[in-house]
This record gives sequence, C-alpha cells and structure tokens, in this order.
Amino acid sequence: MISLIYGPKGTGKTKIILEKVNESVKNAKGNVVFLAKSGGYSVAIDFAVKCVFADEYGINNVEQLRGFIKGMLAVNNDIEYLFIDGIARIAECNLVDLKPVFEDLEKADKNVKIVLTISSDFVSMPDFIKKFAN
Repeated sequence: MISLIYGPKGTGKTKIILEKVNESVKNAKGNVVFLAKSGGYSVAIDFAVKCVFADEYGINNVEQLRGFIKGMLAVNNDIEYLFIDGIARIAECNLVDLKPVFEDLEKADKNVKIVLTISSDFVSMPDFIKKFAN
C-alpha cells in the first residue's frame, strides 16, 4: 500500500510524515524505516525507527534509489513501514522521472506500508503519482 503526502514546499509535509513515523512505531509488529536525503531528523524520530540517509550512501539519481529500495526490501522481510521524505529530492530528479520507482514500489510486498512526501500540488503531478494521493 502506498500513501502520498503532497503539497508545495513549506507546507509541513515533513512534520506530517515524522508524526506518522512515530505513530507507526507504537503499533508496528515489524520494522519501521525512514529514508530521507540527509540527517537532522534524528531528534524528532523514535529511537526504534531505522533512519537511513541517502547522502550517506551516495544516492543521487533514480536508478540508485531504485536499487537501494529494492535491496533494502529484499534483505529485510521484516520491514512493515517504509517512509520516504522527499523522494524527488533524494533522486535529484523531476517527478516524471520517478515512474520506474513508483512501478517498483507498486510491485513491493503488499505487507509493506509505504508513505512518501512529494513537493507538488495535485494538478502538477503526473497521473502515475496522482492515483496515490488521498
């Protein structure tokens, strides 16, 4: 299941996703993973959450992000929640370039709940992303 938190830059998406991260830990039976471009979130996130920062792994394009996410999910079958803050910022790309990433996420284990943030209004999003907007 994929959920989307979206809106223009500066509308509080990161605050919302961090609240969801911390709330998920309370009920999670599996692992909770938070993926972001870089650090600085650690103080706001429950210590039980595995924080992964893309810059530390040299992730800066779509193919690297795809491989990293696939590898993470393949190695750890206990991931119940995967939160990704600023997916386009991590891949350093435009939203239209994220189509293969979204295709991979759709194919992911259906037991993994995926929540991501995108800096965009609904009208500007490509159709392959709009279908996940709540």
